[in-house]
Amino acid sequence: MGNGRSRGPSRSADPRTAGSSLAAGVIDDATEDGPSDVQGPDMLSITAEVPGHGVLRRRVVCPLSMPGSGRRLVGRAVGFRHRRLDSDDVDDIVVVRWPDEVAEALEPFRPQGPGALRARAWRFLAGCGAVTAVGGILLTVVLLIGIVSTGGELFADLPPGFRPGVALAVSAGAVVLGLCAFAFCETRMSRALSSPDPRRAPR
Repeated sequence: MGNGRSRGPSRSADPRTAGSSLAAGVIDDATEDGPSDVQGPDMLSITAEVPGHGVLRRRVVCPLSMPGSGRRLVGRAVGFRHRRLDSDDVDDIVVVRWPDEVAEALEPFRPQGPGALRARAWRFLAGCGAVTAVGGILLTVVLLIGIVSTGGELFADLPPGFRPGVALAVSAGAVVLGLCAFAFCETRMSRALSSPDPRRAPR
């Protein structure tokens, strides 16, 4: 029995792998999603040599959602299952083993040690700060469009007490406050992970 962690789903975990064969391939290329309002993850091109059947060419969406992140996986080995030996059946692939950095990036945040509980609390607060900053940015953009482009007509149907200038100042302040809170909480989280719990310090 091995003690190593699996880097991908088991064969029984995915019905698409029933009756499939295992192959070891290499990520040859990573193509970024075309320009759009919401850019998706990269598309990875994979090749694998199968003795007696030549080279299989496959493609799969990069599990790392950040655009461009697939480039650092080029040249790395992957394990995948396939049902057919058609060289150009590019979608006949179920990856069962990714490079280590992919598994580490997708691993849930589960800190260990005396400061784990505090680190989780600071991580949650950092997330709240990030949400506040993003919400403030979106609201600021909408308010600027309404004030600059429409001269305030965009807000004509809102209650009379609504003041776009005040709302703009509040939204801009939320951006600054959210970013500061995020940076502060991330720093405190790092300190909680690197320092022991003071309640357990030797006296």
